[in-house]
Amino acid sequence: MLKREIAKRVFAKEFEACRELDKSERSVSEADSKSPNLLISPLGLILNRVFAVGVLTELDSIGTQNEMWKARIVDPTGAFTVYAGQFQPDASIFFSTVQPPAFIALTGKARIYEPEPGSVFISIRAEEANVVDEEIRNRWVVDTAEQTVDRLEAFSDALASGYRGETLREYLLEKGVSEDLAEGISIALERDSAPREFAKQLRASIREGLRVLSLESEDTAESRVDQKEFVLELLREMGGGKGVDYASFVDAAISRGVPEEVVEEVVRSLLAGGQCYEPKIGIIRLVG
Repeated sequence: MLKREIAKRVFAKEFEACRELDKSERSVSEADSKSPNLLISPLGLILNRVFAVGVLTELDSIGTQNEMWKARIVDPTGAFTVYAGQFQPDASIFFSTVQPPAFIALTGKARIYEPEPGSVFISIRAEEANVVDEEIRNRWVVDTAEQTVDRLEAFSDALASGYRGETLREYLLEKGVSEDLAEGISIALERDSAPREFAKQLRASIREGLRVLSLESEDTAESRVDQKEFVLELLREMGGGKGVDYASFVDAAISRGVPEEVVEEVVRSLLAGGQCYEPKIGIIRLVG
């Protein structure tokens, strides 16, 4: 009996950059013909199943008689595209009842579709999903950031070593890197001719994600709380639960003495933190 793959924590930005992992690229012991289809990220994360937590901002029934659902789940680095159909009954029932916006946690299988060279679509086929609160989402962000930073450190160490192939894998194992990640990093570096750029971008996304959630430091949170609370209160006053025209909102904030650049910065923070979202371009709406 095949063991069930562990659902990996991964940010949307890294997940979107995953590509299919050919079984022939793996070691002999792992390249079993019965092993599940796997994806690999630019940092060497090998995955089949995903555990993600974020804000459900869009939900559409794309099949007849609600047979298929398509959802958009946002985290501080980007968005996951999620599907659930008749072969995922638990997830389908959940999506038939939940109303966006909402914080949700889900597990599912990673899927990749490449209709033509250079055109790649990455998604999650949901297995189970539940409504959660903001605290659980924030905890997921912190835990996922810690795991991703550990992976980034191992990846940077691999780059600095100058090793490749089996020599690199053995080097990483001696450094205490897990066997799965050591192999993944070795494969990723064989594939990518410019790996440093993605790693740099991902670090920046994680740093910004933690900052906007006021989780990076108490000093940062204290310095921003007044501005953030003012913007939130103004959004509520203007009917933010139903949606507010962004240009009108900025004008209203300026008329109350808040500089435009401050409004834009705080709104970006709220969007990245999942406290508001854009149901359509030019409209912002509060979550909850």
